[in-house]
Amino acid sequence: MKISANNRSDQDDSYLAIVLVAGVGMFLTTLDSGILNVAISSLVQEFHSSVTMVAWTISLYSIVICSCIVVFGRLSDSYGRLKIYSIGLMLFALASLFCAFSETVIQLISFRVLQGIGAAMLQATSAALITTLVSPVKKGEALGALAAFFGLGHVLGPVAGGIILSSIGWNWIFLINIPICLLCLLACHYVLKGKVVPVSKKKPLNLSGSLLLSASILSLVYGCTQLGSSHSRMYINFLFFAILMFLFIRREKRVANPIVPLSLFQNGFFTVSLYTIFAYGGVTRLCMVVVPFYLEQGRNYAPWKSGLVNLLLPLGLVLTSNIAGRLMNSWGTFRLMTVGLCCMLVPLLILVFVLPNGQLPIVCSLLFVYGIGAGLFQPSNIAAIMETVGPSHQATIGSVQRLTQNIGISLFTAVTAGFLQSPTHDIWIGSRNSFYLATAATFLGILGFIIIKQYEKCRREKANDVTGST
Repeated sequence: MKISANNRSDQDDSYLAIVLVAGVGMFLTTLDSGILNVAISSLVQEFHSSVTMVAWTISLYSIVICSCIVVFGRLSDSYGRLKIYSIGLMLFALASLFCAFSETVIQLISFRVLQGIGAAMLQATSAALITTLVSPVKKGEALGALAAFFGLGHVLGPVAGGIILSSIGWNWIFLINIPICLLCLLACHYVLKGKVVPVSKKKPLNLSGSLLLSASILSLVYGCTQLGSSHSRMYINFLFFAILMFLFIRREKRVANPIVPLSLFQNGFFTVSLYTIFAYGGVTRLCMVVVPFYLEQGRNYAPWKSGLVNLLLPLGLVLTSNIAGRLMNSWGTFRLMTVGLCCMLVPLLILVFVLPNGQLPIVCSLLFVYGIGAGLFQPSNIAAIMETVGPSHQATIGSVQRLTQNIGISLFTAVTAGFLQSPTHDIWIGSRNSFYLATAATFLGILGFIIIKQYEKCRREKANDVTGST
């Protein structure tokens, strides 16, 4: 697709508006998760319900995002990213209003499902807005800003939740979303005005493929939430996932317009990049669960203190993301991802041995260093995955990237909970096993990149030898 000089100038002029529009969607969806995590006990008291019941407001929100996100990515590639994004904002605001005035826990859970659908629309299109509307010169910087918004949601979520719950009431953890959504809708109108959004030619929706994919992901994520239980429903969900995914792949190989081009997985760099975002999502959530749990249960720290410790990881991510965006053009996505993963691996290795006896400042420093590595990794990973397809599939591949990260979060959270609730009741053993898992998953990503790099090098040398001999 050719872009005229005038269009390129327009893109540069609206750079800030585009970054803000894309970033606010990612910020809102992560902010809401963080706020709800600290509001569970308040909601239990408000609705006279159980922790298990209220926890569904968090679980179903994540499940809905995972099951819908790729479908909305596909829709936005055909009908316009900003259109789907704007609908997502309106739906998210409306659902937030309904959540705020829920009278029963069942109503709250139902409206959180609606909010999850809006969040899926926002997450499916955020990165695509940047990769298709921002000029190539500023794309890396913009993706760094997007990652910073993502980290900022994690930083402010627990803090904002604590302040709101202790001052103006639980309703405002939802009402606070509405003015942000309205301001972002105004910005969307400004960005849309006089701007041609590049979308692919409208293609059939591939409804049966979309339903198969959504149902398979729903079975997988719901099964992950039941890991560690002895209930047969867990195995049934994993069986459903395997069957439905098999049917989905078989069908996608035959259709003319697949939802996700399966040929992409023949690209080793793409496949390893997708694995690393899966591992990154899971390992990051693991750190944010295990460290405060151990500090509170094993070292008797007050919850507010362990909560402050937990902020250091996303803080490191926020501070480094913009730097990573600026380095992307000179370093390249491969080098940034590898350096970021190495920065993440070092503190994980140390935490395996240091956590039981380490001083709090050491633990804080290790989490901050991990956050720095995450800040280098995430923007470059988004860019690397988005570069594998053309402009007409940016939202689809962006939603695949977010889906993979969300599945990693769900799976690692469930496995970590199993480690921490092991029959031995030894908190340190459970924490250590969790960090063994995190270290292995991160190292596997680094190893994958090294193997791909060596393979590409050998292939180039072989091609040069053949050229030289002829």
